Amino acid sequence: MLLAVCAATAIYFGAAFGILHRLAPAPVSWRLLGWSGVPLACSGLGFATRFWNPSAGPYIANKLYPFGGHLQAWAVSFGFTWMAFGLLFSGAVLLAWQNPSRRSWCLLLASWLLCLWPHAIIAIAFAWNGANQESMRFYGRWWSTNPMGPIVLIRSALLTVWYFSFSIIGFVGTAGQIFRSQAELTAAGS
Repeated sequence: MLLAVCAATAIYFGAAFGILHRLAPAPVSWRLLGWSGVPLACSGLGFATRFWNPSAGPYIANKLYPFGGHLQAWAVSFGFTWMAFGLLFSGAVLLAWQNPSRRSWCLLLASWLLCLWPHAIIAIAFAWNGANQESMRFYGRWWSTNPMGPIVLIRSALLTVWYFSFSIIGFVGTAGQIFRSQAELTAAGS
């Protein structure tokens, strides 16, 4: 497990910092949007390592995988997918900054919304159906009984705040630049 996680982390950070280094001369809003992929990838890495439960074979589809049971396998796969999306999103931001257009900005926003769509549905369903109280009790017990509980929950909360603040500020700032410059080009062409 450790070797696989270290290799994935090295691949991610090697590629991500290459991308983010190229975003250095960009306006702040583009840099923030590009850097928003980092907390997403770190959350994915945390998710993958938290749920990875190494198991020996023989493996059975929909029952036992090298990461553990089927739910652990799903969670580990989900975590690595978030790492990949964080990397691809940062790369797409770099490309959109180098060739800004309404279309590239809208594609970034659409991919961001689609990535978060299931989580928005879950949050709304929890709030609507009142399941949040039971979840709060579950995580409250986990916080107090698991020595890593407080660290994991605080880290997750900080990464979530980092991710959303960089994403929202980045999207608002880049939208202003793109839509204003496109309007100026249209007015100059008239």
